[in-house]
Amino acid sequence: MTPRRPPAERAFLDLTSSWGVIRVTAGGGKIRACGLPNLACEPRRVFRVMRSRCVAAAAADRRVLRQADLYLRALLTGRDLPAPELDIPTASPLVIRVWRALQALPRGATISYGELARRMGCPRKARVVGQACRANVLPLFIPCHRVRAADGSPGGFSAGLPWKRLLLEREQPGHG
Repeated sequence: MTPRRPPAERAFLDLTSSWGVIRVTAGGGKIRACGLPNLACEPRRVFRVMRSRCVAAAAADRRVLRQADLYLRALLTGRDLPAPELDIPTASPLVIRVWRALQALPRGATISYGELARRMGCPRKARVVGQACRANVLPLFIPCHRVRAADGSPGGFSAGLPWKRLLLEREQPGHG
């Protein structure tokens, strides 16, 4: 008889909003992923956070998820707090450079895919910037919503453009 493995430890924060549940997962005392409800069209309800639920056996995971809860509530109401510690996923060195460059963008700033590539010293890698944004599993922590198309249009966003518009709006001065 093969021994059963214990279930993998689950550590997550569910932040219930009027647009659906935002799920943040953690492990090893770091934030590992953040999932947003996909919005194919403009929601009818005004965005608001209603409640949160944290499940974590390890104290370090509970701590970082509580930090994530505070950070997200601040972000989504137009205030600024430092992000909790992130467990950056395994990716190519160039993709990780894109994510680091995104984290360095000031709150409320936007940049085109091509301009971000140029600033990184890779002027022909605008598509890589777009691919890195699409591969970002930490969209509320690594701000890929700050990247726009070259013509100034919003470009895309993995969970739908309503999220991108909301995040950019909440980052504007005077919104906190």
